[in-house]
Amino acid sequence: MHPGYYIGTAPDGSPTMTYLQGPDTWCCDTHVLDLEPAVDLVGAAVHEAGHAVAALLLGIHVVDVELTSQSVDLNCAPVVAVNGCTSVTYEVPESAYLTMLAAGERAHQRWLITQGLWSPERAWAVERGARDDQSKAVGVLKGRFPEPAFIGPALLFWQFRPAADALLQVNWDRVASLGRGLARRMHLSGNEAAELAGLANPPGPQAGPE
Repeated sequence: MHPGYYIGTAPDGSPTMTYLQGPDTWCCDTHVLDLEPAVDLVGAAVHEAGHAVAALLLGIHVVDVELTSQSVDLNCAPVVAVNGCTSVTYEVPESAYLTMLAAGERAHQRWLITQGLWSPERAWAVERGARDDQSKAVGVLKGRFPEPAFIGPALLFWQFRPAADALLQVNWDRVASLGRGLARRMHLSGNEAAELAGLANPPGPQAGPE
């Protein structure tokens, strides 16, 4: 039976909390993921495509989607760090926003499986790589819990994973198409992302006639 969450310690001594169990020792999630930079970039593109497709389907206006890739000197060794950002408008129902946040990591996990790259360690590394998404969700949910509030909001956020998985399952071709385009171009406007996914970009709060 799953214990609900795992508490660990990062190399810098800070506590970690994940749904998946991590390796006993590790230096950074990039090295645990252990993928060639070009392959890692495709996975990151699918992660952002998961966010974007979920947003489009849930009525959230997508402003743009972007990837960056740069060499970074970590304490353990130099790595090529790939980061992504899907910018959206936030005047949306809470459940839609939380499902959209969950869809990035869930798309990344699904991509690992479809590409034959999945392992427990890589799955954990992908979850760790999505900690910014979790932090955003915790920021939304922490008001429901007494301080210090992290475990409760994180557990509540994880309840949105099934909804994200269901959305991704029936729209995987859209996610894959958008992911390929983003990996190739690195930056897409919201309307370009919507076109690649075969969806309409919902109007933003300040959007006028195009």
